[in-house]
Amino acid sequence: MTGVDRALSFGSAAADYHRYRPGYPEALVELVLAHVTGPLSRAIEVGAGTGKATAVFTTRVPAIVAVEPDPEMRAVLTQEVIRHGWGVEVVGSTYEELDPERVGTFDLLYAAASFHWTDPISRWDRAVALLRPGGTLAVFGAARDLADPGLRDAVDALTADTLGSAPGLGWTTADLEAHPGLTAVVEASLPQHESLSAADYLAHLATVSAYRVLADDARADLLARVRDLLPDPVETLVRVPVHLARRTASPHPRSTP
Repeated sequence: MTGVDRALSFGSAAADYHRYRPGYPEALVELVLAHVTGPLSRAIEVGAGTGKATAVFTTRVPAIVAVEPDPEMRAVLTQEVIRHGWGVEVVGSTYEELDPERVGTFDLLYAAASFHWTDPISRWDRAVALLRPGGTLAVFGAARDLADPGLRDAVDALTADTLGSAPGLGWTTADLEAHPGLTAVVEASLPQHESLSAADYLAHLATVSAYRVLADDARADLLARVRDLLPDPVETLVRVPVHLARRTASPHPRSTP
């Protein structure tokens, strides 16, 4: 299964994704905006999903172009835009299909729990092409895990053979620092605790890609065995890893296919 296929696997559970995936704190928006220099009138969100991050950024950015390739995720996002009256244009496209000459440049490009699905060879070049000189890049996620280390180890041991190890981000701070079009690179992490019912925690797990790609019976069986280990409620830690950078004034980017 390709990265695009795995990314599109969320669509079949779009409503559950929107309900059970963690949102993003206002502290994240403050952190990102503190890195912005110059005007902030227009932003682009890569892989907007159902709008978990859109919801917090739209209150601070006048106009957002929210790009989402999955039609079912995009349908939930569009409903949220209409329901809340957000200043957001929803675009059905992959990051790689965007034409910078058509969509123009932006003051801010951000991606929430989605940038690891983009093409690793061209992702930074494309970001540079979509940002104005001095524009800000912000890539972040929201990884929810069990707060109790012993319980976390027990669940990991139970699921390891089926799920394997959790994938990393796919990049490091050094990767951003090495790109000629990016400067002022910053790495940060925003932890927050949340208490969930065991049922809600399992519903959250069912939206995680490692579980989504399993056959229905295999996923149900594994989740039932995880449930046997859980207390109720479940204490969780949501870690929001953040990478920030700015486009240089003269990036001399590598060619983007």
